[in-house]
Amino acid sequence: MAVLLADASALARQRVPDLPDPPPATAVGVIGTAVLRALASPPDGNKSETVGGHSRTAAHEGGGLYLTDDELDLLRPPAQPPRGVFSIWTT
Repeated sequence: MAVLLADASALARQRVPDLPDPPPATAVGVIGTAVLRALASPPDGNKSETVGGHSRTAAHEGGGLYLTDDELDLLRPPAQPPRGVFSIWTT
């Protein structure tokens, strides 16, 4: 599990190059969710499986360790408000 945590952290740093140091408070949940999702994936790489009357299909094609777009957004620093001078023309 420690290897998955390290891999997920490295993946986050690779996918979010401007990840702040220290990372945002959401990082623990994002990394933990990615690891739990990877642990829940079938180890043989099957996308779907059926056991008796129960079947499941992976929501992500690759399975394994990945970060969703929403999770990546939780890791990105907040957008800075626009700065500068502007004019508003009135008639």
